[in-house]
Amino acid sequence: MKEDNFSRSKIQIIDDEPIMLKNMAVYLEDSGFSIIQSSDGITGLEAFEIHKPDLVLLDLRMPGMDGLEVLSRLKKKSPRTPVIVVTGEGGMGDAVSALRLGAYDFITKPILDMALLEHSTREALEKSRLVLENEKYSKYLEHEIEKRTFELKENQKRLSEIIDRFHGFIYLVTKEYKFEFMNRKMIAYYGENAKSEYCYEVIFGIDEPCSWCPMKEVLEKQNIQYEIFNSHQQKWYDMTSFRIFNTDSGGYSFQFIATDITKQKEKEEKIIDNEIRLTKENIRLKSTLRKSSGLGIIVGKSKAMQKVYEDILKAAESDANVIIYGDSGTGKELAAKTIHMLSSRGENNFVTVNCGAIPQNLIESEFFGYKKGAFTGADMDKQGYLAAGDKGTLFMDEIGELGKSIQVKLLRAMEGGQYTPIGSSEAKKADIRIIAATNRDLEKELAKGNFRKDFFYRIHIIPIYMPALKERKNDLPLLIHHFIQMFSDGKAIRMIPDHIVKKMVAYDWPGNVRELQNAVQQYLTLQKMEFIEVGQDELTDDLSPNSNDLSSKGTLNKRMQHVEKEIIRLCLEKNKWHKTHAARDLGIDRRSLFRKIKIYGL
Repeated sequence: MKEDNFSRSKIQIIDDEPIMLKNMAVYLEDSGFSIIQSSDGITGLEAFEIHKPDLVLLDLRMPGMDGLEVLSRLKKKSPRTPVIVVTGEGGMGDAVSALRLGAYDFITKPILDMALLEHSTREALEKSRLVLENEKYSKYLEHEIEKRTFELKENQKRLSEIIDRFHGFIYLVTKEYKFEFMNRKMIAYYGENAKSEYCYEVIFGIDEPCSWCPMKEVLEKQNIQYEIFNSHQQKWYDMTSFRIFNTDSGGYSFQFIATDITKQKEKEEKIIDNEIRLTKENIRLKSTLRKSSGLGIIVGKSKAMQKVYEDILKAAESDANVIIYGDSGTGKELAAKTIHMLSSRGENNFVTVNCGAIPQNLIESEFFGYKKGAFTGADMDKQGYLAAGDKGTLFMDEIGELGKSIQVKLLRAMEGGQYTPIGSSEAKKADIRIIAATNRDLEKELAKGNFRKDFFYRIHIIPIYMPALKERKNDLPLLIHHFIQMFSDGKAIRMIPDHIVKKMVAYDWPGNVRELQNAVQQYLTLQKMEFIEVGQDELTDDLSPNSNDLSSKGTLNKRMQHVEKEIIRLCLEKNKWHKTHAARDLGIDRRSLFRKIKIYGL
């Protein structure tokens, strides 16, 4: 079956020959038309009234009411319905009469090729459709002309009212600088006589055309907008100038629209002054964040760290991407958090991503998220890191571990500001700032082909280099004191003897600040450091009767149990509750550790 614009068009066939009627009906029905069959003129007229067909195929030679009579009545009922007459050989006279009565076409019997019938039928339907559309469009145009004419008159009326009520000046001048038109506001301000004078005399109080007059520029650019200061009136104006053609004379004039913006300018100057003041105050406030022991949550006052603080403050002022270089444990994440907190995004999310810990088969879904049913196991929608970090900061730790394929997709999201979750066809916006960190030399990775240049340059905008702990040993006493306070847990502050501190200062700390933190926690918990040989007589008296841990009332056994519970708790926290590692550090087997955890309710 053919499908086109005329599929399911209703066609009525009126023919007294059953075989001819059936043949035409079957063929046209197979061609996609809806067929109404009538075997004589009277029933045909009745069916026409009921079904309102789009076209009629009419046999001229029929008993009773012949085809010409039927055609005449059809045209009176529906002049626009096309009629194709079917006549036998020798019936050309009837065919001509039918055409005069309004038939669209005629076909002679026998019809050897039904395709000719279909072609004529489609042609008649197309012409009928075009005639109908043309009539509709003509009526639409008449309506639109009336509507537009009315609107034009109304707009002219409104325009006149707007010009009269406009709070600024509207005027037209000739190329000789003579006024042609002034709105009421301008006439009221300068007087009726001003219309016969030159514009530069009236408005600016000078004897010759203004040196900055925009007429020449308007001739080239059609219209321009600018601001001027009228020293004659001591006022600022926002000006719009453009050329207007005079249809009567064939020449042109220049129209000017002037709005007094003096008060707005005064406010802008105040705003600029306030911005300068606030910027200075912001710098001052941020500089106060530099405590005697460091900046924000970062501890250290060495020369190396002062350079880091300068870079952090500059990065916080910007919204550009940042990359932090440094060995493991140097505090790259703390630097990233400090930049985030001091930046304009500080009140929004800070999302941490360990790029090296994400399996390759999950990395795309982790960053971009996915829709329910996107893959096996996707039982619900899940937002990715980009959505979680929207309007905030995405901290990409160990960015050197990212594969080149995900680098391409992240680059598109960064440059286009959009990404598409897995299984979704809807793009989402990505308003994020990326702070990356790595302990690798990315330039070497570029040379090896392990890192994309375009992605590198996209993140390597503000580089910050975190010094190793051995390069800032002046900060060791501050860091040790900081960690002692952190691990005191609200109890009496425990101290590390000076001779132990000296040994710690002499040590190079290959694991940097993270190793130092763990060492201080280990010493406070177990009274030993694995890398320092400490005799029993050198141990601090953290667990002496002066300690808060033993100052509470109770038997010796209860006090010892309290100390043991505390040691186990701290060791578990140090090992992130990995019981095998904690048991090894405590020198006991796992079964004993599990029993003690249960006894002490840890």
